Amino acid sequence: MLELTSRAKLPKLAPDTIRRERISGWLADHADVPLRLIAAPSGSGKTTALVSYAAAPLHRAGYVTLDAETTPQSLRAGIARAFAFAPPEDDDALLAAFENAGRCEVLVDEADRAPDAVRATLRRFVYEAPDNVTFVYATRSRDVVDATRLVSLGLGAVLDGDRLAFTAEEATRLAEAARVDAADEREIGRLVHDTEGWAFALSSAIRESASAGRSLDGAFDRWRRSNARFMHRFLDDALAGEDPALATAARKLFDGEHVDEPTLDRLEQRGLFVRWTDGSFRPYRAVARVTRASAPAASPPRALTPFAVRLFGKPDVRIEGQRVAWFRRRDAQIFAFLALQPQGRARRETLVRAFWPDADRQLAAQSLRSACSTMRRSLAAVVGYADLAHYVAFGDEIALNLDLFAIDARRVRAHLRDAETAWASGDVTIAVEHDRAALRLGREELLDGDVPAALAGVALEIDAALSRASTRTAEEADESRRLVAVS
Repeated sequence: MLELTSRAKLPKLAPDTIRRERISGWLADHADVPLRLIAAPSGSGKTTALVSYAAAPLHRAGYVTLDAETTPQSLRAGIARAFAFAPPEDDDALLAAFENAGRCEVLVDEADRAPDAVRATLRRFVYEAPDNVTFVYATRSRDVVDATRLVSLGLGAVLDGDRLAFTAEEATRLAEAARVDAADEREIGRLVHDTEGWAFALSSAIRESASAGRSLDGAFDRWRRSNARFMHRFLDDALAGEDPALATAARKLFDGEHVDEPTLDRLEQRGLFVRWTDGSFRPYRAVARVTRASAPAASPPRALTPFAVRLFGKPDVRIEGQRVAWFRRRDAQIFAFLALQPQGRARRETLVRAFWPDADRQLAAQSLRSACSTMRRSLAAVVGYADLAHYVAFGDEIALNLDLFAIDARRVRAHLRDAETAWASGDVTIAVEHDRAALRLGREELLDGDVPAALAGVALEIDAALSRASTRTAEEADESRRLVAVS
């Protein structure tokens, strides 16, 4: 069993926090990179990502969090305690202690809050630590380390605010965890659009809707109107300690005034709620809509509605009630294959091997091109060719934009993963809730039992996991009845 930081030393997470496999998967996929930098503005979910990973890391891990009072000595002492090392006299002694400790991951939260001397130590660790040690730094600002240079040298990887943003599927699961009826994909799509998936705004709007017993229709606008003062304090706290000229520029931007591009670039680097999209800088949409609430509201840009995809029972793909009519059965099978891939995508060679394993390569490639053409026509019939590229890419990879597909099978697998995690940590109540949610969503057979050979392995894996969930919930129900009878 991995030796982990004591759970009592990890920050507490909200009870309805969901496991985001996409984020933990990114951290796991880059585990061999000397530095994984989680760099995003306040409220993006950095600490949640780090603490969730710290609870089940790939290797022996230690978690520390920093603040303005941290010194190089207290940083070393905190890391040493996390790994049960003897107190080190200096940086070299700490790095030497790692030499025979096996694979280790040092998880450092709030790195940007530390003084310059501590940041210099953090930079030194990345370059001079032994090869068996990797680091994960969570920070608002990328200039805590020279992120660009580290990435160019292959020594660093950056998980930014765009990657941390909630997808429609994740927002749906969060709404389910908060016990909000999120069945209407249009409501979820609108909320993700209004908040751009920024965790602070999206989760706050969901939780406020849950506490009021309301749907997600208009959730962000309700939250924005009722929490404007709180949001202004949140922004003031985020700007506290920044260079006064930079803080003033940020406030001007949030209020809709002009800010020159070099300053915008600096604001984005510092994690001060600025995005670089479509070749230009702009403030976070949610921030601007709160700070400019007194100005006349501009017509919001049109939000793309997500598809609702059912793979349990008779497969069904629809958007705003309009069902996709596939030209061929193979088109629907390829779509299901993509929907069940970890990232919703597959290279053309992968699809050829999966669906035409014994065919001539050229003929198989032609068959795939034909299938892609008819898939494109089927999807464009309901969203139009102008918007189709936002949903699906047909290049060397065929890729679904998972932000715009709410897929029941992915939710089932997410609930099952969350259940496994909760059972492992002894949180029986949460584990049973996730198992039951998975069983409700997966009560019918995957693809109505018509599973192509390419998906047989996935189908068996999901079926086995659902069987385990059924057994566990039945056993827990029996145990609860036995305890009632005894009492």
